[in-house]
This record gives sequence, C-alpha cells and structure tokens, in this order.
Amino acid sequence: MPWHDLDTPGHKVRRTKSGAAHYWVCRDDIRKQGYTPTLVRLHYNIDDPAERLLLAGACRRLQAEMLAWSKGFRPDPLAFDGTVAGLVRLYQVDEASPYRNLKWNTRRTVDHTLKIIERAFGKRALAALRIADFRRWYDEAKKPKNPGEPERVRKAHGIISMTRRIVGYGVTAELPECARLAAILDEARFKQPARRRVTLSLDHVRAFIEAALAAGRLSLALGTALQFETALRQRDVIGEWEPIPDGAAATGIVLNRRRWVNGLTWADLSPDLVLYKVTTKTGADVTHDLRLAPLVLALLEKVPPDQRVGPMIIDETAGRPYAEFAYGRDWRTIAQAAGIPDHVRNMDARAGAISEADDAGADLDHIRSAAGHTLASTTARYVRGASGKSRKVAELRLAHRATRNGA
Repeated sequence: MPWHDLDTPGHKVRRTKSGAAHYWVCRDDIRKQGYTPTLVRLHYNIDDPAERLLLAGACRRLQAEMLAWSKGFRPDPLAFDGTVAGLVRLYQVDEASPYRNLKWNTRRTVDHTLKIIERAFGKRALAALRIADFRRWYDEAKKPKNPGEPERVRKAHGIISMTRRIVGYGVTAELPECARLAAILDEARFKQPARRRVTLSLDHVRAFIEAALAAGRLSLALGTALQFETALRQRDVIGEWEPIPDGAAATGIVLNRRRWVNGLTWADLSPDLVLYKVTTKTGADVTHDLRLAPLVLALLEKVPPDQRVGPMIIDETAGRPYAEFAYGRDWRTIAQAAGIPDHVRNMDARAGAISEADDAGADLDHIRSAAGHTLASTTARYVRGASGKSRKVAELRLAHRATRNGA
C-alpha cells in the first residue's frame, strides 16, 4: 500500500541531519488538558512495506488511547499484565505495597535498582521464569565493569534481593505466579558480598582533625570527632535534606525545596555537655557525655558561645548545613591531605567506634545501647578485627587453667 494511503493519525515527520525522524504527536488541545505522552518516536523503516503497516498501527493505537483519555477513560493503575515490569510498577503504585512506607532516601535507592531490573528483564513474563533465569541475571550483573576489575557481587546480590522483595509483595497481593517464584527464591542461594572489614581508627581521626583544622574546616573536624566518639551515623550528626511535600509550607532551613532535618543542633547539647539524640534509623534514644569524649571536647572549645545556635555542623563555605554529598566530597579532600587511604570512608567511623569499644572489653549490650542498635547481632557486625572478645576468652581460659593447676 502506498505510504500516503495509510491511516496514520498524529503522524509527523521531522527532518534531521541523518534523514527523517517519524513521530506520533498528541493533539494540542488534549495536551493542554494534561495528557501524556505528548510525543512518541516511531522507530520504523518506511521503505519497508511491512514496517509502514506497523507504524500506521502504532499511530492508530496511540491516537485511540489519547481520544479515550479525553473522554474520561483512565487505565486502572493496579492492572497487572503478568510481566516483571508490571510487577515493578504495581509494587511502586499500590497503596497496600510496603514501598509506600519507605523513607524518601530509601525509596530513591530502591527506585534505582528497580529501574535496572525493569530495563534488563521487564518484558519477561513471570510464568516463563525459572531458577536458571535468576542464576543468569545474577551472573550477568556480577561481571566486572571493565576487564581485570573485581566482580560486582554487591550489585548482583542487590538485584536478587530486590527481586525477592517485589515477588514477596506479589504473594501478598495474590498476583499469579508470585507464590511459585517466591518458593524458588526462598530455596535459592546466591553469593553475598564480603562483609566490610575497614574501620576509621583513632590514629586516622587524629590525623584528620589536624588536617581539617589546618585547612580551616572546623566543621569537618567536629563532625568526624562526633561520629567516632559517639558512634552516631553520619546523617544523625550532619543531618539530611528531606523533600518538602507538595502543598506544604517551606519552613525551617530550606534549599531547593528540601528541608534540613535530623542533624545535631546545639539544643541537643545540655549545659553540662551531655548530648541527647533520637536516631533516625531505629528511633532509639541515645545519650553521650561529651566530657568523656576528649576529641570532641577540644573542638567544642573552638566554637564561640554566641555561635552555638541552630545546626551544630555548618559548612563554612556556604554558611548552612552541608548540601547533599558535599560533606563526603570535602571529607575525602581532607582525608587525602591527612594520609588516610582512599578505601577508608567516613562511614567507617561508626565501625571504628564500635570496634574500639569491643577491643577495650566493653559489654556487647552496652555497646549496642550506645550505638542505638535494636539487636546485639547488628552491633556485632560492626566489630571489625577487634580482639576484645577473644582477649576476654583467653583471660578466662588462663584463669581456669590456673585454678585447675592450683587444685
């Protein structure tokens, strides 16, 4: 059939340097009502008679969907087409999904992994999936980014973990095939990334503080000392920028429609230098007597009393709390000046604090309480190469031998 005899509503041709690009374009009056998509690229070869028919069919489908929308029809957001992509979307939009209860920054991380899954496997039907598919997904994801680099086991395991999560949601939503896939994934085992064994040591922290003060960055010195002496997470010390919900007033400290929250303020510090904090991850109340934290105490003395108002950690270059990622970027610059290896990160201050406490022989439950953990098993995961428990065991065994020998 000749090209011009085809029924192609909404079809437009735009000239490009490489020839012509074909599009379906939404009617202007319906676009102004809020309809999307407004422009769809049609990747068909019009010199091929069969592909001309496919282009015409795509135009008619898009035109029909647009006209139906203009008459009031709205597709059911909870409709499920049986594909991986359909499961991902439903997990994200269903009000009954656990996704709705995720914190904004956790949701951002989840969305990134879901996008990888949808892009790579979205068209696969759940009914066609078998254990071999999951193994192949894992093996492909863990391949090194470049030849000679380490395998990306963390990425691969994260994809499988997220797949387990969305399939588990599908079971609760009674979606077809999800119970079968959940049973497969429950029994399957995939290699996990190695547990991180790096700590930010006392020597590292002392060197960092010296370099930070030399660079005029008291904020970085104080923030790092607080993290190490109290075992608080970075965001519990410096805060974070939370998106302001639509329609909500932009009150407080605001930057680009995000409000600063959850960081330490001078109001959290009592006159007798006891720090009180409700942690963001678990909601645990923690208390730290900074008179027993010499690294922090020496730095607090450098802050004039009239400046002890509002957020405790202020970016000197901006005159406000650190913007997202700025603290980590500036921290690395000072760390390099202090001779701290690049594989040691700011996040390792928490592990360094917990490991030092364990090495000193502190009771694990006391460490758990100080760190704001709910479970002692979580605290134990932060103990990296410390010898506190093994030393205690050795001391008890020696005492036991002495008792037996003296008997």
